[in-house]
Amino acid sequence: MSKPNVKKPYKQSKVKLDKKMSLLAYALTLVCAVAARTIQLQNNMDFSTGKYIDPSIGKNYSFWVILIGFVLIFLILTFGKSRDKAIKSCILVNPMRLNADKLNKKISPKASAAMFLMAFLIIFDIFLELSAVANVNIELSTEDNPVFIFAGIPVLDWFIYVLAIISAITFITIGANIIKGEGISRGNGVFLAFYAVWKLLQIFSMMNNNEIIGVHSEKIYVMLTAMTSAMFFIFAAKFFSGFEKKHTRIWLCMYGYMASIFAAVSTIPRYIIFFTKRYEDRLGMETPDTSDVGIIFATIAIVAVFWGAYEYRNMPKLNLTGKRRWSGSVSFTKGMSSIDE
Repeated sequence: MSKPNVKKPYKQSKVKLDKKMSLLAYALTLVCAVAARTIQLQNNMDFSTGKYIDPSIGKNYSFWVILIGFVLIFLILTFGKSRDKAIKSCILVNPMRLNADKLNKKISPKASAAMFLMAFLIIFDIFLELSAVANVNIELSTEDNPVFIFAGIPVLDWFIYVLAIISAITFITIGANIIKGEGISRGNGVFLAFYAVWKLLQIFSMMNNNEIIGVHSEKIYVMLTAMTSAMFFIFAAKFFSGFEKKHTRIWLCMYGYMASIFAAVSTIPRYIIFFTKRYEDRLGMETPDTSDVGIIFATIAIVAVFWGAYEYRNMPKLNLTGKRRWSGSVSFTKGMSSIDE
């Protein structure tokens, strides 16, 4: 006799890969890439030309670390899942599943510090550049041949400074809005476009001045930082302004990770070299832009909201005493905010 066809009880499948794991892959990639780049600058860089002593691809350790890290992050973001959590009578809705309006209000006030830091470093960069030009012109100026204090600055650079100041004011406004619990407003999203234009003009200025001198130049990371950070804030403006499409938040997180890693690789190793190499050996190495340091923290501060700002919701309860219906929601307990995510 054939055995009766008995259906097996349904088992809920467990999510083996969470998109939140991309944060761990990001941190690991950043640390390893900065270490690899520091070794590269220490042992394989001719700072007088800006190129590697041994340009073979096998010696470009930071390139391989970044490539592997980016592939890993992209795979996690693409194939990973965003699952909710159920704890007793509470559902913790994964922030990757929340809409922009709800997620916007959950940005941590700590992120405002990153925005204020970003604004300060942008203004500080402008101050350093203008003061350097002013000092040279003051030395050249005489009573018979006076020189304007800011003479010699091209029109394109003035336009870049204006865009940078607008960007700094935008970051200050975003920081204030985060403190107030409003997050990134639609108006902030519009003005973030000025940041993208500023970075694109910076790249154009570098090319116009022949500053990018080859694929092995240290300035390639400056260019990549500008490109990825511009794309990140474009997607951030798009998301928080309500113009999200199917994969907007995935690319937002991806570009945020990329910009933060490129900025760290571009700046931190060069600051380390200041203390590990003699002045004669590092002659020709330029001081990193301080505003790029701000990108390390500003981008990841926004990306982090997708992994930490769970929304607490009560599970509906079945009322068995009377008619079969779902009861209303129960007020949250005070300790619910301390549940481990």
